[in-house]
Amino acid sequence: MRWWRQETPYGSLTVVTGDRGVRRISLPVDDGFVPDGADTFVGTPSSPDRRVAGELDDWFAARRATLTFAIDLDGLSAFRRTVLETLAREVPWGETVTYGELGALVGSPGAARAVGSALRSNPVPFVVPCHRVVAATGIGGYGGRREAVALKRMLLDRERASTPR
Repeated sequence: MRWWRQETPYGSLTVVTGDRGVRRISLPVDDGFVPDGADTFVGTPSSPDRRVAGELDDWFAARRATLTFAIDLDGLSAFRRTVLETLAREVPWGETVTYGELGALVGSPGAARAVGSALRSNPVPFVVPCHRVVAATGIGGYGGRREAVALKRMLLDRERASTPR
């Protein structure tokens, strides 16, 4: 297990990687995030994985639209995994989809709440761009935290205003 803190224009992230890829990225509003459970570790932060850190830097600077490093979604239910993989594949930079529309994309029309639950605990935000999923009546939530909705708005505004090269 390897982890580091990485600065972004929106605050500090914690990135956790394992043998098969990135396991967790904290939202900048998750101050004091410390991996637990399956991500338990001891010691000080590692030096960043250059490829992962570089891609994240480029993504936050709007120089790239997708993140291509490996992620490790082991341990997720089949439904959660399908929701995350479909979102990452189907909803590009600058576009949004409602929770209900994403439910339909994964073959579960009418499952907007279940989709929201799957996204609330997305272990790899930005890689799986859950900020691009909005409620039918407005912005919706982000990361299960009220203070994160402002971050969601900033990310959506940034994507609408820029096109990565």
